This record gives sequence, structure tokens and C-alpha cells, in this order.
Amino acid sequence: MPRPCPSARLAGSAARRTYGHPVLGVSHATSGAALGLAVAGLAPQVVGTSPTAGTILTFAGVTAGAALLPDLDHPSSTASRRFSWASWLAAHAVRPLSALVFRLTRGPRDSGRGTHRGLTHTVAGALLLAAAVGVTSARWGTPVTAGVLFVCLALAIKGLDGLVPGPPSLVIAAGLTWVAEEKLPGGTAGTAGWLGLAVGLGMLVHSLGDAVTESGAPLFWPLPIRGRHWYPIGSPRPLRFRAGGRVEALLVAPLLTLGTLALAVYVVPGALDVLLDLRARLVTGG
Repeated sequence: MPRPCPSARLAGSAARRTYGHPVLGVSHATSGAALGLAVAGLAPQVVGTSPTAGTILTFAGVTAGAALLPDLDHPSSTASRRFSWASWLAAHAVRPLSALVFRLTRGPRDSGRGTHRGLTHTVAGALLLAAAVGVTSARWGTPVTAGVLFVCLALAIKGLDGLVPGPPSLVIAAGLTWVAEEKLPGGTAGTAGWLGLAVGLGMLVHSLGDAVTESGAPLFWPLPIRGRHWYPIGSPRPLRFRAGGRVEALLVAPLLTLGTLALAVYVVPGALDVLLDLRARLVTGG
């Protein structure tokens, strides 16, 4: 068997380092959480309803974790490694499926294999998974909501390891899922009908984030653009940056983190009171 050329080995090594980079997880998880907080916390107020803390935080937790799901098509990503054999099976189902769809729908100028930044990085792919989750949660209710929340929280927490490393994310996710269901005002019930939307938004915000990096993302598949059905949509080239690079580490990730925290304090009922009480306890030593 011929040995891979040095450039191919270096490219593979670089890809593994990039998709294992902690900054990527922080950016994806916080962008998903911020979008989830904005949608669940602000949108209902437009029609005159006041969402509960449980609804807002459940929705945001799902969008935060779902924002890591598109990278199931990369073997070194958080989503592909978080749940041991389950992640392995999911990744080894997604990659061949994405490659098959790519081969069946490629345009005359499309290149590559479609195994990464393929189907899971498209609007259509996000809508399909959102519809599946929405139908399933509507049919079976709380068990599906709790299961999806647990998986997404585990992914989001693991994605934040570079920011707040700590105990195993599965343990934390299980605890937070129980808290959301049993202790938060409103619980998770208010999210059941919107669970698919949370998953879809998380996947979309991931792909939009990838679109401002050097490679872009095929958001509008299967629409033909310049002879390509998998055309990588992106921001103007001077504004793009390398995934996991210094711009993301020093600017994008910190801003997303601060924005998410500020948004949580603003939209989650009682969050400001909790922070003020915590501050008072720290000051008084009580």
C-alpha cells in the first residue's frame, strides 16, 4: 500500500489539531447559547407572553449543544468523540451519508468528497433534523425533551472545556437536566413544542460561524451557484479568519462568552436577583 505523501499527512494532522482546538467548542457553544437566549427570551415578549426561566434555559441549552452537531462529519470534533461508541456510530453514519448525497447532487464544478462541511452544514440538513426532533418530541413529550437536553448539554459543556475545565460533562449534564426539569420555574414543559426549532437554530448558527472562516459552508445546497450545488458561502475574503486561530481565540470567543452571559442576565427571569444575592453572600462571607 502506498504511503501518504507528506503534505497529505500534514493536512490531516492540521485538521485534527484544528477540530480538537478548545476555542472552536467555546465559539460554537456560546454562539448557540446566545441565539437560544435571544429567541426564547425575547421573541415571546413580542406577542405579549412572558417565558419562564425553565423554558428559556432549556431552549438555550439545546441550541448551545446543537451548535456542535454539524461537526459529526469530522472524526476529531467534540460531537464525534463525546459519547464514546455512540458518537463513533453517529459519525460513521453521518460521513458516508454526506458523501453519498454529495456524489448524487454534485454540480459540474464541485470538488472534494463531501464528508466534511457537507450535508450537516446546510440549511436543508438543519431543517430535516429539526423536523425529526420536533415530530418526535411532539409524539413522546418529556422523555424526548429530557434526552435531547441531556445530549446537548453534554456537548455544550464539553465544548466549553477550554473555558471552564472541570468534572465529566456527562455528570454535569445529567445534574443540569434534572435541575431544569424539577427545580427551574416552568421546567422543560414549555419547550416541548419548540425543541426542533432549538436544534435547527443551533445547527444553523454553527454553519453561519463556519461561513466566516476561510473555508466557508455550503449553506444553500442544493441550489446551483456558479456551477456548484455545494458552493461554500462565506463573508468577504478580507473578513474571514482561520478556524481555531488567533482572531477566534483573542476576539471572537471572548466576545461571544461575554455577550452570552450578559444576555442571560437580561432575559432569564430572576437571574439578576441570583447574581446580586451571590454577590452579597461573597461580600458578607455568608
